[in-house]
Amino acid sequence: MSRYSIAARDSAPIVIGGVGGSGTRLVTQLLQQQGVVFGGDKNEELDNLWFSLLFVDRDIFSRPVQEIEQRVWLFVNAMRDRESLPEKLTSLLNAAARFDRGPALRQKVLQAARKTIDDPAYAVETAAAWGWKQPNVQVMVPLIAPYLAGMKYIYVVRNGLDMAFGYNQNQLKYFWGDLLLGDDAEVTPANALRYWVASYKRNCAYRALLGDRLYLLNFDLLCANPRQELLKLNDFLGLNPLEEALASAESAVVTPGSTGRYKHHDCSQLYSEDIDFVRSLGFDTERQG
Repeated sequence: MSRYSIAARDSAPIVIGGVGGSGTRLVTQLLQQQGVVFGGDKNEELDNLWFSLLFVDRDIFSRPVQEIEQRVWLFVNAMRDRESLPEKLTSLLNAAARFDRGPALRQKVLQAARKTIDDPAYAVETAAAWGWKQPNVQVMVPLIAPYLAGMKYIYVVRNGLDMAFGYNQNQLKYFWGDLLLGDDAEVTPANALRYWVASYKRNCAYRALLGDRLYLLNFDLLCANPRQELLKLNDFLGLNPLEEALASAESAVVTPGSTGRYKHHDCSQLYSEDIDFVRSLGFDTERQG
């Protein structure tokens, strides 16, 4: 057994990802209200900054397998056991915090996360249900899943036409545009929708890796029928919250004002085959008037 194997008790986190702006923060808040613990150092969007430090890096896919295993162990250890770190892993953490990764992940954020990842003030989380949220995890599930045998992954998906005209295009612009789209990764509404389609297909393919531990959460349906969708999600996760907690979570679901924003934009700039794909998934693609 590898020195950096994850203990069985720590190998079943709840992991939340999606294209930026898809509603992952709300989903995280809803699960928090129902007892799931999302520990670690987080920003205002509830993104786990320790995961950002260790994994949100354009070079992550070129790292040796042994290093990926070490990074997963470092992250889970910070979240759960907090064993003392060997010098080799301390050096890895220091190196991870050294380089600015662009406007979406500045060096000062990375260095702050480096300080908190072994800060004793962060108590060990012992809750049965625990996890983290970082939208970018949606591209790197194949990297981390082999080390987390019981991981349950929630991919949050929102109407691709609304996403095409969204403000948060950081994934496309700074990190994974060329990975999913190839050479043409300029930030345009058409490419934002292409990215959304590619991301959706990539995440559906994770079924072969995760089986029934993959959950595709339709954000628009969640907003339209919160109790029904929460019950389905809770069943997937094995959660059985008190009615008071479920009702509180249900009442916290509010349809964002940006829903349907595509109706106020020129959709002729989008590729028709991508619009057809959005429609095939049951999302609204009709224009006003």
